Amino acid sequence: MFGMFLCRAQGQPELFQLYITPILQGRNHTMRKIALGLSCAAILATASTSFAAIGVIVNETFDYANTAAMSAVWAGFDGTLETELDYDLDGIPDEFGTFAFHPGGSINAMPLAAPVVASSTEWIKLSVDIFDDDTSLDPFFPLNPDNKRMSLGLRDTTVPSNIIELGMYNAVTDAHFAYRAILFGSAGDDPNWAGWDLGTEAVGADPAVPVNRFRGAGWHRYSVTITPDTLIFEFDLDRDGTIDGTDTYTIGVESGPIGFNELRFGGPSGITSGGGGVTFDNVVLEIIAAQTALVGDLNSDGFVGIDDLSIVLANWNQTVPPGDPLADPSGDGFVGIDDLNQVLGNWNAGTPPPAAGAAVPEPASLALLSLGAVAMLRRRR
Repeated sequence: MFGMFLCRAQGQPELFQLYITPILQGRNHTMRKIALGLSCAAILATASTSFAAIGVIVNETFDYANTAAMSAVWAGFDGTLETELDYDLDGIPDEFGTFAFHPGGSINAMPLAAPVVASSTEWIKLSVDIFDDDTSLDPFFPLNPDNKRMSLGLRDTTVPSNIIELGMYNAVTDAHFAYRAILFGSAGDDPNWAGWDLGTEAVGADPAVPVNRFRGAGWHRYSVTITPDTLIFEFDLDRDGTIDGTDTYTIGVESGPIGFNELRFGGPSGITSGGGGVTFDNVVLEIIAAQTALVGDLNSDGFVGIDDLSIVLANWNQTVPPGDPLADPSGDGFVGIDDLNQVLGNWNAGTPPPAAGAAVPEPASLALLSLGAVAMLRRRR
């Protein structure tokens, strides 16, 4: 009843009914003790953090007078400077501006004036818009419209390490939009090409084809945030402002800081693209203020809520691995009390995603509910 009282006071009865009430009713003795041991103030605590830009290193919109002018900035330039795009290939331009088209098979490189380095106070963020014309066919995956290997890259050329790629790589199973991180260190969780899980859609007779396998045409936005110990890859399908995929990895560094000294676009490591090239725009490389870690935000969506609690409960009492590492924020290799406390202890912290809209308690209500929690605990002793 205590759990239901709390959630009704907050206008969220479904949360405690699904998760907390069964615990209080005794289905799990250990978890029941933990739930009763948490004060309402801890469960409903709120906080808000956000990125703050420290400085933009590169803001490339390809507004050059001609291709020759662009090649003076991007060494070894291969491709053309485009001024219009025909989305539906009907011969009528759908968008005007300046964009860089690259056919693949080589790279265009921009040396950075000074290396950019991720630290505990300053992080690196790289983003790019890529237009796919959806004209090629992948022979290995017939429902994947583009047999392409194209990317925007960030790397350290002084040593064979610190490689980031954002783009397309047709060798990734069930994925067209992909990313790469490699050689950060043997202790890391470096993905040598992986794709976001964007859900499924019905295509023809198949009711559940991965969206990342067949969706291609249009502008899409890629980004990666690089910290001293994590990589956060984000993908905005159709560039509509909604993040459709977020993947987070732990970095293992054998020696030295995470640094980069060159931007590049074209074929990853200069390889050819059997399905043709793509168009690039809005390349932004910036140094941002390190975000204060949002305790309990296991899925890195900027908010501590039901999704984070679900991750812990779905892996409850498991060792890691095989349990999901995201469910073990305490880092002790076991999903249990300490991990649950991190989520519930920072409940409602951050900014709710657009679909969530979770209510945030008023300070007065929070104080009253805290007193109620303490009284309840005393009566149960």
